[in-house]
This record gives sequence, structure tokens and C-alpha cells, in this order.
Amino acid sequence: MHARTAAHGLVCALAAAALLLSVPAASALTRSAGGAEPAPAPPAPAPLQHAPGPQAPGDATPAAEPAPVRIAAEAIGLRAQVVPIGLDRDGTLDEPPLERTRVAGWYRGGAVPGEPGPAVIVGHRDTRAGPSVFHRLGELVPGDTVRIGRADGSTALFRVRRTERVDKDRFPAAEVYGALDRAALRLVTCAEPFDPASGHYERNLIVYGRLVRG
Repeated sequence: MHARTAAHGLVCALAAAALLLSVPAASALTRSAGGAEPAPAPPAPAPLQHAPGPQAPGDATPAAEPAPVRIAAEAIGLRAQVVPIGLDRDGTLDEPPLERTRVAGWYRGGAVPGEPGPAVIVGHRDTRAGPSVFHRLGELVPGDTVRIGRADGSTALFRVRRTERVDKDRFPAAEVYGALDRAALRLVTCAEPFDPASGHYERNLIVYGRLVRG
């Protein structure tokens, strides 16, 4: 647990989960589940000063399919609410409420989980008060399952393909947001080491999932 983390220390996950300004909106892409490799996407620009990570494009047209409202991963005891998030004025992803430690944020400009395309859900790792929604995300391993409940009562089941830890200034935007032809899931949070001088984690953790059912 990193109780030392500054309140904005978790912003690294959200900024690094932001899209590139030049990448087409996710809902307009040809999308895919975990098996296919993403199509080429523009390289990430220089990181932001306040929260390093690739920038984001303008918001896409809101998804017409039922939005995700719940996320669960039995392997790590994860059961949480999911709320839609958009973009801040600087082009980075907005944050799930920091004080609500059982809430993750789904980028509403991208794919709905279970529909074609990479659906991106981000969450805080911890706060000054203790663990947050994605604190145990790094314990997921290939083969574990993640369930996403949607507003219409339906469920999309994903299986973890792989996990990756990357430096924030090398966030793989093309792999996270690149065009795909089937449904895929991307879960993003912060990863160690933590830099007390800047108040940020130095890396991001990304979990890649493929659709099994739903």
C-alpha cells in the first residue's frame, strides 16, 4: 500500500491512459478482441508536465450501446462501480472520483465493453487514505477473467491475455487504443516505483483482455 501517495499521484494512470490528439475517436475505429494485433497508430507526443503520458484526442461521439456500470474480477476480489469519464480541457482523460475508492472510469469516447473495439477502463491504485479500486490489478495473470456489467443488465466476460508495465513516457497508445476488429478490454492504473519528489508513480500497469462471451 502506498499511503504516501499524493492525491494527484494517481493522475499518472489517467493521463497515460489518454488518447493521442491525432488518433481517430475509438468508437469510429475498426475494433477487435485480444487476439488480433492493433493497426498502426500515430506515435505518442511528448508527455504532459503535470501528469506524464500521451495526450488525448477530442471526445468521440458517445456510444449508443448500453454503458458499463460494474466491473468484477474474482481472482483479485474486485467488485466495483464503473462510471463514464471524458476528457479534461487539456486533452487528458478525466478521473474517477478520488474519494470513491470502489469506482473505476470508462472512457465514453471509446468502445463499450463487449462491442467491437478496445474498451478502456482506468482506476486509481491508491490514495493518501489507502488502497483504491485497482490496487490489486497487478495480481491478474493470463487466464483470469474480468466481468463487465452493462446498464441493460447484460454482461461481457473477458479473459486476461497479458499484462504490461511501462514507463509513463513510453505509454503504448497504439496497443491500447489502436484499431481492432473485435472486442477487447484495456484496464489501466499506476505502477511502481513511486517518486515522492514529484508525487507520481513512474510507470503504468496495463491489463489486456479478450472477449470470451457477451
